[in-house]
Amino acid sequence: MANNKLKINIDADTSEALKQMKEVTIAANECVAALEKLERLTNKFSGLASGGIISSGTVQTRHF
Repeated sequence: MANNKLKINIDADTSEALKQMKEVTIAANECVAALEKLERLTNKFSGLASGGIISSGTVQTRHF
C-alpha cells in the first residue's frame, strides 16, 4: 500500500473583507438607530408613549 499525502497551503489576505464587514456593521447600526428614532416619533404622534397609552398626567385638564 502506498502512503499518499496531500498538502495544500492557502495564503489569503482577508484584510479587505474585514474592512468591508466593519463598514457594513457600522451602516447596520446606523439603520437600527434611525429605525428606533422613527419608532419613538411614530409612537409620539400616534398617542403612544414608550409603547403604552399616554398617561393622564400628560394631558392638561382645565377646571372652569
